[in-house]
This record gives sequence, C-alpha cells and structure tokens, in this order.
Amino acid sequence: MKPHEENDARCPRCGGSDVRKSLTRRLVDYIPHIFGFTALRCRRCRHRFYRRLWEETGEEEEEIE
Repeated sequence: MKPHEENDARCPRCGGSDVRKSLTRRLVDYIPHIFGFTALRCRRCRHRFYRRLWEETGEEEEEIE
C-alpha cells in the first residue's frame, strides 16, 4: 500500500480535480479516519466526500519472518 496524493483526487459529484482536505470539526468526523479514510472537499462544487488514506498497489506484500 502507498499513500494517496491529495492532487490525484477527483470529486465524485462534478469530476473536478481541485480538492482539498476538509476540516474535522465534530466527533463523528473522526470515525471514518479510524477506518483509514480522510475527508476532502471540492473547491468547485463544495461537495464533501471521503477517500482512503492508502491505496492498494496490487502488489503482494512479502511476509517477514
């Protein structure tokens, strides 16, 4: 797994690529973060959405013994 870059995110509503991290203000906003998601907001249409902090690379991880 590798971290997502903020600049490669796209808004699911308008398809815009001008997104930023959204502020976490309420306790309920921390719950998705516990499961590996971060809140982003589209600057174009103001839609708030969640995205995984880490992306699957498709590579199998090697087990260390």
